[in-house]
Amino acid sequence: MTKVLVIGGGIAGYSAALSARRDGADVTVVARAPGATALYAGHVEVIRKTVAAARDEDAAPALITFEPHPRCVLDPANCPQSITTLQEKLALIESHGIAHAIVLRFDRALSSLSPQEFVDQLSAAMEVRRWVIGFDFAFGRERRGNAEWLRERGFACDEVPPVVIDGIALHSSEVRRLINLGDMEKANRLLGRQYAMSGPVEAGDKVGRRLGFPTANIAIEPNKLVPALGAYAGRARADEGDFIAALSVGYRPTFGGTQLRVEAFLLDFEGDLYQQRLELRFVRYLHPDIAFPTVDDLVQQLKRDVTDTRRIVGRQ
Repeated sequence: MTKVLVIGGGIAGYSAALSARRDGADVTVVARAPGATALYAGHVEVIRKTVAAARDEDAAPALITFEPHPRCVLDPANCPQSITTLQEKLALIESHGIAHAIVLRFDRALSSLSPQEFVDQLSAAMEVRRWVIGFDFAFGRERRGNAEWLRERGFACDEVPPVVIDGIALHSSEVRRLINLGDMEKANRLLGRQYAMSGPVEAGDKVGRRLGFPTANIAIEPNKLVPALGAYAGRARADEGDFIAALSVGYRPTFGGTQLRVEAFLLDFEGDLYQQRLELRFVRYLHPDIAFPTVDDLVQQLKRDVTDTRRIVGRQ
């Protein structure tokens, strides 16, 4: 299991790291992931090379990330929505073999550290034998620290080149753009996995149940990126297992709804999902969020959505 170390921002927070080292959590090979808005195929390549380098060094692989995203502190008006929440990121990190996840609480005090101050304090907390970083990695005040800076000061540093898929150099802004458009197939290729939203199942007004399509509504996590409004073919992971699911993101315009909802109709499922935490994975966009002239028209479309969802997801 990945050991998670959450460190408060600024100089004082490093006392937590020093304490962790005494508890045997010292880290020897470090990857650095960007802020907590995304973890996609390019980052996975950094993680993969970190785990391989750790084996070569007979060391423990670790990953450093910031929470919240630095831009949310330094430029709040342009705070990016999260493609991957911190909880989702930690689960993905663990699945790829990282032993230690170091979450630095980003604030203005931390942002004011020079590259040398940042590295000195990190080195005081743990033995860093090697850095593995992305091609656009920069750290410290005014982003003065980078791969060249580390090497000039005697640090072993592996720089991972950009990952290119379909002629696109991977970047979180492109993934975010595709999700905003509802182009989940392209977004998923860049992510290296299906885009997911997770949350506790909330009590709804049972409209879907009355129509013969009981849906589970999940709470939307703060600052989580919500895909374009519409219907999607997808999957849902519940305590009972993994199910093909017809997903909906919208306001229920047929009924004059005003609250944004993310909901799922799980195919071939019988049971009660309330109080569970449900993970929804988006496979393909089907159609916009439509205000149907009659409820019967809505029901007929729901039937088509279920048929299309089973066909699309079932053959994957």
